[in-house]
Amino acid sequence: MMRNVLKRIGIAAFIGLVVGLLVGWGTEIEGFFLKSMLDGYEFRSYDARMKGKVAGVEEASIEDVVMIDIEQNSMEILGKFRDWPYAYHGQLIDVVSSGNPKALIFDIIFDPENSYDFDLISALVRESSPGDENLYQAAEQYLVSHDPARFVTSTQESGRVYHAVVFEEADSLMFAYAMESEPEGYDPSDHI
Repeated sequence: MMRNVLKRIGIAAFIGLVVGLLVGWGTEIEGFFLKSMLDGYEFRSYDARMKGKVAGVEEASIEDVVMIDIEQNSMEILGKFRDWPYAYHGQLIDVVSSGNPKALIFDIIFDPENSYDFDLISALVRESSPGDENLYQAAEQYLVSHDPARFVTSTQESGRVYHAVVFEEADSLMFAYAMESEPEGYDPSDHI
């Protein structure tokens, strides 16, 4: 009798292991029905967790949201926004943060900035100040308005700035999960 029970438990464990391996393997194959089925359950589960997270929170008005957009006129005056010194974004952070916003969200991935011109002018001014006072003042103004550190400093000092791609530790209580892989086309070696 005991032998039959152990035999049944062994068979059930084996079947469970085989089914578990098949499900695990099936979810790794793109387009396989198990993957799409389980993804559907996960998406519904995620929606339910997000709804639960905001349950009891008063719905805010869209009137409370201010969007600062880079529009065509800015690009005509300043060139493509990708070429703007990061100090411009730092200045924007300083100005907006002075109004005490709840959050300032950037939907821009910032590549490492080409600071060659800044470094060159900085080295020239450090080594020998220009004899022409106007040239010296122009160089100093350039250094202030193009300082790559201003963007990082402004982000840090504000404490309310969030950037497009953030890799964080998992926090299951806040439903924040560490990214398992980079977004498609994202090369982490080129971004900060």
